[in-house]
Amino acid sequence: MGKKKSKKNKAPKVEEVFHAIKILCVMSFVGFILAILVDTGNYMSFSSVEELKTAINQAPYEKLETTIDKFESVGLDVSQSGLDRVAFMYLVRTLIDILAMVGVVLMFFEIRKGLIIYTIFQFIYVLVPFLFFGGVALVVIPYKSVAITLIYVALFTSQRKYLVK
Repeated sequence: MGKKKSKKNKAPKVEEVFHAIKILCVMSFVGFILAILVDTGNYMSFSSVEELKTAINQAPYEKLETTIDKFESVGLDVSQSGLDRVAFMYLVRTLIDILAMVGVVLMFFEIRKGLIIYTIFQFIYVLVPFLFFGGVALVVIPYKSVAITLIYVALFTSQRKYLVK
């Protein structure tokens, strides 16, 4: 007769399952890098309008001037203090991006608190322009930017069951 094998000493098999949340995290991380670059670029542009006016290469100023004209057409303050406010708003959004990225990294490692951190900072990210500019916020920040942010929050929320830690 053969010996019976004891099940007491056997470690259970743990299989790593690849969930869609990992793909969302990678895509979101890439999106955050791009958003940080855009927001930082806008911060630098709006905080240095006077320097751009006198620069040899006028192409960046001409592009910025078109944006400033659009702001002025909806009644946004385009004086130096108004443009400084726009610049500061982009700086705040850059910092919020960095904090929301922490949530994405935590979610990549399936930590549930990451979703909470991510969601809070993404909602703040959407609200900041409205807090700064009220109803004309969607002139400063395009609809598509707001929509993409909210879609990602919904996608991550739909994957919350895979956040096990």
